[in-house]
Amino acid sequence: MLARLGTDILREELRRRVAEGHAGPHEVWIRWPRQLGDVVFALPFFGSLQASWNAEAAALGLELRWVAVGHAIGAALFAEAAPDFIAESLIEKGGVGKPDPWHLVRRWRKAPPVCVINLSQSVRLALGAWMARVPVRGGIADNHLSLLYTHPFKYRDLPVHLARRYEPLLAQLTGNRHLQWVRLGAHNLGGHRGPELLRAAGWTGEPYVTLAFGTRGYGKRWFPEHRTWPELARRLAAEGFRSVWLGGPDEVPLGKELAALAPGSIDLTGRTSLPEACALQEAAAGTVAIDTGLAHTAAATGRPTLTLMGHSPEPLIAPVGPKAIAIRGSAVDSYPGESEGFETHGSVAHRVHPERVVGLLKALLAEAGA
Repeated sequence: MLARLGTDILREELRRRVAEGHAGPHEVWIRWPRQLGDVVFALPFFGSLQASWNAEAAALGLELRWVAVGHAIGAALFAEAAPDFIAESLIEKGGVGKPDPWHLVRRWRKAPPVCVINLSQSVRLALGAWMARVPVRGGIADNHLSLLYTHPFKYRDLPVHLARRYEPLLAQLTGNRHLQWVRLGAHNLGGHRGPELLRAAGWTGEPYVTLAFGTRGYGKRWFPEHRTWPELARRLAAEGFRSVWLGGPDEVPLGKELAALAPGSIDLTGRTSLPEACALQEAAAGTVAIDTGLAHTAAATGRPTLTLMGHSPEPLIAPVGPKAIAIRGSAVDSYPGESEGFETHGSVAHRVHPERVVGLLKALLAEAGA
């Protein structure tokens, strides 16, 4: 009975609105996590909930309007989304850019949402939803906010993959724990200027592989970067693939250096939005990445994605997708003079060699029929 509570509340709330002549919109608000990878991990929950609840609403002749709110690091993924996927995207910028709970309360009292779900540690959204008496309020209870929710759930420190930690909440809201993978691409995220940017940078239609090399996490990087990445690009060129460098504004200097060491590659670092980068990954033959947000978006497009792991634990955070694999180097040096050790780099990614990466990527491409 508890497992059906969320769906029953949704159905009864929508019926009440019909009886009272509520014209809508009937909104479901999702507050997404801060980091891009965590946003992608929440997508199977979101897609499964959206499919179930849209069907419930359609049975009553209604439509739900899905609203995203979150930080520019992760939720900016939805900035150009198709309206039936995310109808509105509110992006925080930190500090004064955070959502004002009083503004939300005023908006929600004028047009009460059906549901507000908080997938972050944000107190503001949870407090605003409680004060506005939104009928269905779900959220992470690890931060002692369970009293603000009708459907709290535990998220932190569980021995399962981050994507699966949403299963209990999905069960409460739909009666079904099954998570369904959501494919990302231009059809739901937009990013249609991505290919245009690529052509303007010199692309003429040849197959390409996107390279996501940058992160703020030192221990995740593929050292020595000025040797590994350019060598990978040269090996990919020998196989008939052009390399396209992708990354955020913080990675622009390194991207310029790496591209200069790999003549013929295309540097789009810092020049795309997240939807545009995702659209380029969707059209690519495949992606090679370290453990960074663009590894997760690449896997979510369904294209072959190879992620080089540093110290991150694969069972908990490996990218999710049907053609995604994660690899790491040996725990000890495999032969004398291989590279500097763990103490230097903080991880074992440096023990993965470009030749191995190309071989594994070719196997993924063959599996994908590319």
